[in-house]
Amino acid sequence: MIANAEPGPRYWPIVAVFVAMTLLQASVAAVSIQLLSTVRAYVTGESLYSKGQKDAQIYLLDYVERQQEADFQRFSAALSMPLGDRAAREALQRAQPDIAAAKRGFLQGGNHPDDIDGLVRMFRLFQHVPFMSRPIATWTEGDRAIQEVITMVERARERILAGDAQAPAVLEMRRQAPLMNDRLTQLTSLFSAQLGEASRTTQTLLLGLNGLIAALLTVSGLIFVRRSARLQAAAELRMERLIHAVTDGVVTVDEDRRIVLFNRAAETMFGTDAASALGKPIDQFVDTGATTAGAAAEPLALAPGSLRELTGRRRDGTRFPVEASLSRLRVQRGALTTVVLRDVTARYTADAERRAHEALEASNRAKSEFLSRMSHELRTPLNAVIGFAQLMRTDQVRPLSKEQLERAQHVESAGAHLLALVNDVLDLSRIESGEMAVATEAVSLLKVIEEAATMVSPLVTEAGIEVFVVPEEDGAGPAARPAGPLPEIWVRADAVRLRQILVNLLSNAVKYNRPGGNVRLTWQISAQSCIVRVIDTGRGISAEQFDKLFQPFNRLGAEASTVEGTGIGLVLSRQLAHMMGAELNLSSRVNEGTIASLALPLTEPPAPGSRMELPDAPAARGTGHLCVLYAEDNEVNAELVRQLVRLRSSVTLRVASNGAQAIEMALLDPPDLMLVDMNLGDMTGIELARALRADRATREVPLVALSADALPEQIRAAMESGFEAYLTKPIDFQQLLATLDSYAQRVIA
Repeated sequence: MIANAEPGPRYWPIVAVFVAMTLLQASVAAVSIQLLSTVRAYVTGESLYSKGQKDAQIYLLDYVERQQEADFQRFSAALSMPLGDRAAREALQRAQPDIAAAKRGFLQGGNHPDDIDGLVRMFRLFQHVPFMSRPIATWTEGDRAIQEVITMVERARERILAGDAQAPAVLEMRRQAPLMNDRLTQLTSLFSAQLGEASRTTQTLLLGLNGLIAALLTVSGLIFVRRSARLQAAAELRMERLIHAVTDGVVTVDEDRRIVLFNRAAETMFGTDAASALGKPIDQFVDTGATTAGAAAEPLALAPGSLRELTGRRRDGTRFPVEASLSRLRVQRGALTTVVLRDVTARYTADAERRAHEALEASNRAKSEFLSRMSHELRTPLNAVIGFAQLMRTDQVRPLSKEQLERAQHVESAGAHLLALVNDVLDLSRIESGEMAVATEAVSLLKVIEEAATMVSPLVTEAGIEVFVVPEEDGAGPAARPAGPLPEIWVRADAVRLRQILVNLLSNAVKYNRPGGNVRLTWQISAQSCIVRVIDTGRGISAEQFDKLFQPFNRLGAEASTVEGTGIGLVLSRQLAHMMGAELNLSSRVNEGTIASLALPLTEPPAPGSRMELPDAPAARGTGHLCVLYAEDNEVNAELVRQLVRLRSSVTLRVASNGAQAIEMALLDPPDLMLVDMNLGDMTGIELARALRADRATREVPLVALSADALPEQIRAAMESGFEAYLTKPIDFQQLLATLDSYAQRVIA
């Protein structure tokens, strides 16, 4: 916006203060007038109250003497005003004031309608202040006295109307009437005097308040005027300093586009001092850039307050992005335009990094989705490959020849290798995405070592490598294994992941060893940890290769050899160790071998009874008959389970090829157990489970998942939907048969 007025001295703050002072004084005066008017209304109301009470006393005395009904009616009418004021007072003294009832009461009391709101407001605000509470107390006492008179007269009137003019009530009225008259006269006089005192007190307080405010405002105004003159000059100096202190470049140009102000931030931004910039055209520092023929982008044509991105030009000629906003001010010598410039190079860089990060996240999501699909699509055929190979190898009815047995073994081994690759890739992906969790607890190290050694024993036998599992003496190398049991060692780890790490390290030590070599698995206890070492006598790793040791899928040239591998085992093992609070390090010498060291934190053994032990399998299966319904849309997988179930004569298997058929078959003949694939074509396994749980006939049927979906979140979702167990493909024969045996035992029970 262009200012039309000359800047001149800035008197508007002074004017604003005096206007505020005047308004405050006027407001206080208005409130004072309103309060005084309300006090006057109370005094006027008191006079009406007193008049009504006096008239009632006169008519009461007449009624006492003549006992005429007309005198009683005049007595009652005279009390209407005091009774109205009484109703207003009682309405306002309630816990929840009834404003409408109070207004009706004041109006009945003869008060002017314009005064009623003020009467109500003052009563509510000041009823507990001494100058008002004393008159209110006298008012209340007078109302009680009037009520006593009314009660007394009504009792006497009943006897007079009954013709008994000498009744005790009548005689009591004659005796008490003069006394009550005197009492009410005293209360009325006291009420009037107290209201007068309240009026004078209010007037004195309001006058003093107005005088005090006027004095304070006058003194404040004088002080402000004196300070304003000093602050005006200081403000101009401070503004100049602020302009130089801001982090954005501030450049002011005149109507000829020449620079008249160049702050320090602009000096830093453009790499030149203010003395050199003053008087120069702004186009030397801000690149307008050509747009169309004969036209140029005009940076000073922006609407005030708007932002535009331009290109700045430093003294050395380098260009950089700037964000510009401007404001205009008209002075005596013409219009000045101030341009605020901000270097947005960092923002551009951050935006680029953000876009790259978003692209990386999108890539990670795509990778996770791909791995999930890959897991399912690979596990499904692997289930058939490994499963039928195992069936052929273990078929006792039609045993294979030695050559066929070797071929079946090769098929099964290749399938197991591919399955291990799938599992390793999935584990690595889950670690990188933060989806894998480990559950650390007190773990028996020797038990896990024994399990890991047992798992790699077929590989050791095939390679012809010797493996020694012995403790390590302090600084003396491996010791001979003692004859007795080894002392138990408890470490804090995830038992499954620790076994996975040890199996990986032992497998590498065996696969990459030299013919006739050996592997030593040792452990040594230090102060706070236990160091497990896997030492091989292989070819070792060179220094150049060692730097790439923990790169995923980098086999360091071993891909050209006959040794099978994926190149991600060590990467996965190190990351799993880190997640458990352990540390995995390797050292190697060419032609001497490699040492893998795993440092595990020691911990206290678990309390007795805290670890759950699985019950031993029954010595023999019972004779109960188990009816199983298998929901599977893949005929090959269904056939594999059919052949496997033949090993259990007590199990009858039915197969449903989709979810709808499974529901229909289960409703017609509820099975003892349902095996459910999680992808049935027409519905998911979870949707099937919900449908079964919704029907009373199938609500109690046990559900066991048998699926190629092996991601933890998929397993967790199934278990939360009512599945009792979750078996993954490729099928573990022993695990599935053990599951069938377990449910067969339930049928017997």
